[in-house]
Amino acid sequence: MYNFGVNVFIILFIFSCSEKSKNNKEDFEILEGLRNQSLELSGKELSEMYCGACHLNPPPSLLDKNTWKTSVLPDMRRRMGLITEDDFGVAFGADADAPPGVYATQSYIKQKDWDLIEAYYLDQAPENLPAIPKDPDLDSDNSDLFKISVPENPNKRANLTTLLKWHKKEGLLYLGDRANRLFRFSGSDLKVLDSIKISSPPSDIRFRMGGGFDLLTMGVMDPSNYSLGKYSIFEAFSQEAFVVKKDSLTRPVHFAFADLNQDNEEDVILSNFGHHVGNFSWLENSPTGFQANLINNRPGARKSIVSDINNDGLSDLIVLMTQAKEGVYAYINQDNGKFKEENWLSFHPVFGSSDFDFVDVDADGYRDIVLVNGDNADLSPILKPYHGLRIFLNDGDYSFKESYFYPIHGATALLVEDFDQNGNPDVAVISYFPDTNNQPLQNFLFFRQMDKMTFKTFSFPELGNWSYLTMEKGDINGDGKMDIILGGFDFKTLYAKTPGNWVPFVVLENKIAIE
Repeated sequence: MYNFGVNVFIILFIFSCSEKSKNNKEDFEILEGLRNQSLELSGKELSEMYCGACHLNPPPSLLDKNTWKTSVLPDMRRRMGLITEDDFGVAFGADADAPPGVYATQSYIKQKDWDLIEAYYLDQAPENLPAIPKDPDLDSDNSDLFKISVPENPNKRANLTTLLKWHKKEGLLYLGDRANRLFRFSGSDLKVLDSIKISSPPSDIRFRMGGGFDLLTMGVMDPSNYSLGKYSIFEAFSQEAFVVKKDSLTRPVHFAFADLNQDNEEDVILSNFGHHVGNFSWLENSPTGFQANLINNRPGARKSIVSDINNDGLSDLIVLMTQAKEGVYAYINQDNGKFKEENWLSFHPVFGSSDFDFVDVDADGYRDIVLVNGDNADLSPILKPYHGLRIFLNDGDYSFKESYFYPIHGATALLVEDFDQNGNPDVAVISYFPDTNNQPLQNFLFFRQMDKMTFKTFSFPELGNWSYLTMEKGDINGDGKMDIILGGFDFKTLYAKTPGNWVPFVVLENKIAIE
């Protein structure tokens, strides 16, 4: 996913415990109490108490011994305020751009207790994580599925696409990049029509019924605590025809729209991914402007979906949270601008949640959760065998059970769509962090659902020439079948002295025969 979407994983261990807020106060009080106790416990028991106070307790098997020892454990210790001579010369806290309250200024744990926790992890962690076994049924014969088209652009420009959106009515592809530019491409020949300069890298766009569009810009794409993001409305594709409706947003990565307070005005739901700080919130559309209302004050909000979960006529929200307390949360609208939280799924803090959808996969009338996890940077950039595509089936009462898992290193984004029109939704997955030692590179996989929850998996070796961060679907050629567009993002092109030919996207033209 985006660099802004990269999880800080376990490094946010203490953040949710040190921030005295309505969401984190309970965690803080637990650690406060633990600090004042005389605990004669084992390292395992201590880890369950200290780590479990703030998120799911990560077992040692999740990372290799060296990653725990040199990276994750030291940062966990610093977050709890236990500073040793090993920290001399290491940038953390304010030196690492962390605001007050992220790194504790006093120790929440005694040295002897920390030593037991550290010894437990280093004793139990494997030397190396197991490899993902090769799938003998993975099919590279994709000729009957999609035709790959690479647009020819004479421009010498870095491949840094952060936004893709197909405009069905206009027949145009909108594309934004890290270089603060928004383009329009013709759907007929995939050529650039025009472009405008924008304030910062865009992360989301919504086309308006009467023309124009809503645009979300991140401010700073790289991990940062600067609140420079903006929500703007463009009346036309012009650098002058826009109004900033809300600024000072903390690296916003997604928005959704609904009337949340029944005042007949459309409100905005924001996933402010942030870094050390961030939130999931909504902007009330009022006569005095858009007023911010907090829903979840932790960083890592990645994407939200609006749905009337309990059929009471009110818009509820489902959100993917991807840092520290990773999981899928539902917020049930209480009809007064307030929401009741339900934790549908919880994941450990190195899970690496990246993207999700809420759709009926098995055709039983209940919407399921399709999710990819594979965010793989920061403190633990190692290949993890538990990354991949997962499907959690809904029992009809919003209790979800994992019913499908396919391991994919670095799974980043997904599309769910019935591409072959057989009545069973298929899934397309890209990986921004694939196993580069496994050639041909598996940075795009297609899961064709042949029958209920029976998938045939296809690889596309020819797509290994590029890196992909974003994905979009749309009937580009107007043949009634949904195509796939992959957005190119490759940091090597950013730092190249002379960028090569610009490849901002690749199109997979749907060639599946409809029976």
